[in-house]
Amino acid sequence: MGLFDKLTGVSEVEQSEKNEFKSIIIDATNVMKELKSIAVANHLKQTDLAFKLLKTTTSYGDEKSDNHDMNEEEKNLFLDDNFLLNPNIKFKQHYRVEIYKIDKNNTLDIHMPDITLSGNKNLTKIIATIAKSHEIKYTSKLEKMMIDDIQVKKIKAGVLLDIRDQNMYKEIKRIVASIRVNGILDQTQSFVACQGVDEVASVNDDLILHYKKKTSSKSADGKVDYSKRGFVSAVEKDECIIEYIKPQVGTPGRNCRGAFIPIKEPKKTNDIPIGISANITKKENETSVKYIANSGGYVNFDKGIYDIQEQMEINEISFRSTGSIEANMDSNIKINIKEKDILKDAIGAGMSVETSELNVQGNVGSGAKIKAKIVEIGGQTHQSSYIESDKITIAVHRGEANGREVIIDRLEGGRVVGDTVHVKQMIGGEIIAKIIKIENLMSNAKIIASELIEIQELKGANNKFIIDPSVTKEFNEQILSINKKIERLEEDLKAFPRQLSSKKDMIEKNKPMAEMVKNKILELKKSGVEPAVSLFAKIKDFQEKVIEYNALLQTYKDKKEELVELKKELVLVQTKVFSAKIINHSSWKEFNEIRFKLIFPPQDITYNPKERETAREITLKDLGDGEYRVIRSTEYSPS
Repeated sequence: MGLFDKLTGVSEVEQSEKNEFKSIIIDATNVMKELKSIAVANHLKQTDLAFKLLKTTTSYGDEKSDNHDMNEEEKNLFLDDNFLLNPNIKFKQHYRVEIYKIDKNNTLDIHMPDITLSGNKNLTKIIATIAKSHEIKYTSKLEKMMIDDIQVKKIKAGVLLDIRDQNMYKEIKRIVASIRVNGILDQTQSFVACQGVDEVASVNDDLILHYKKKTSSKSADGKVDYSKRGFVSAVEKDECIIEYIKPQVGTPGRNCRGAFIPIKEPKKTNDIPIGISANITKKENETSVKYIANSGGYVNFDKGIYDIQEQMEINEISFRSTGSIEANMDSNIKINIKEKDILKDAIGAGMSVETSELNVQGNVGSGAKIKAKIVEIGGQTHQSSYIESDKITIAVHRGEANGREVIIDRLEGGRVVGDTVHVKQMIGGEIIAKIIKIENLMSNAKIIASELIEIQELKGANNKFIIDPSVTKEFNEQILSINKKIERLEEDLKAFPRQLSSKKDMIEKNKPMAEMVKNKILELKKSGVEPAVSLFAKIKDFQEKVIEYNALLQTYKDKKEELVELKKELVLVQTKVFSAKIINHSSWKEFNEIRFKLIFPPQDITYNPKERETAREITLKDLGDGEYRVIRSTEYSPS
């Protein structure tokens, strides 16, 4: 007799005479292999057969001892990581299963939900997913059937049973309880059906130069900007600039198939001596060594020593030598650029510089952009250059400068925006600021101030002197905000007259009916008859229409009042123009224009001085009723 005949107690002849396959019980360590053999022996497809788990036996052993069958108490050892992480221990499971032929015509009374198993990369965690189902029905057998289904699927996947699977039983119980209450499984449920021990990979040593990672060579659209090469590595106080990651031995793991997961020894290839100056502090712990900047500045590496320095001297900033420098305005870094040849650019074409303080002895090239707290330019700026700084000093300016305090020796057609601007000689160009002082003014200049324009000597013509309180940022933002509110209110108010008229007409139309209903209710009450509810409803409806009209009317009045207040606020802001002055310490020339800009309503008041006119101060006076006069005085008013 063959193996399967011994198990079932029938001979080959008897088995062959049977038309139907009878279920058999086997003991195996590899159920799927036995299932395939039985299918072949009985001329069946493997998919025609299924099995039911009857019993599981778990054994373990090491190199020094034979396999030992575990009892229920010993299975608690699986909860001990130290036990599982013993590399010499090996696990084996035997399964007693009943193999049977699937009856495709037999429909179960109980609808089972679809259950699938999945695992992470190393199979240290097995996840069971139970699909939502509206056909499932609760029965006292449902919990066991779902657990049995998962156990069968574990065997097929080679996953050990009864090992760290307490969560599976708890979750199945919870899900079945929910089905019992709700009658359906309305959401797909996932949970951990088996949990091994995750390995922790060893960490190879590493040397991280954090200060170099701060400079990005990619532009906003993701393209590489080759002009940004991180020539200056700016750091802040208490910032970690260098970090050595020590090699760390990981911990092995064991997956849900019982396989031990070894780890590799960490590599040590970056443990090199790091020399530091007194400006850097070394801090060490079990996992790393950190090097911390004691002050803001830039990292300098010279002769094997790392240092934090604040002042840098270089010949030039160009694409060829340094690339653009972005060191952050709060970095305390002062950069001195020594190139002062009038035929060369100290800051090359297209370069950008951002730092705390910048001193350029020479010229600034085309398309160059500078941003710093303090900027000094000893040469000239190109007409397409841009400078942004709190304090700016320039010898010859032809580009654009934006700062709080700007001092320029000679302005040649450039543009300046600031709070206070002082120019020794101006030949064309434009200045916009609160206070503007010019020592020598030639021709073709546009000068716009909110508080003061002061000229020591006017030598040219075709200059425009404009007093405009809206040119400063804070006033401009305030005016824009007020104007937006005014525009919004005026737009809102357009719809109110039509809405009010419509509601008023409706009230007037229904008023006689409401009076009649009101009188009818009073008559019925005098007669001792309770009025119908519908009569009260008509009165209530009319009253609600009146309340709606009154509320809308009040909103209309409030918005109109708010509009008046906003316009008054604009006028108040505008009063700045009447305290502003234009001072000329020399005599005036012909073909120069003085203009005072009013904000609300928008209006320009202009005056053209005559040749050799000696008006020292020129202001604008409000005469009331929309009348204004330009006041010219030969005397200086008190400051």
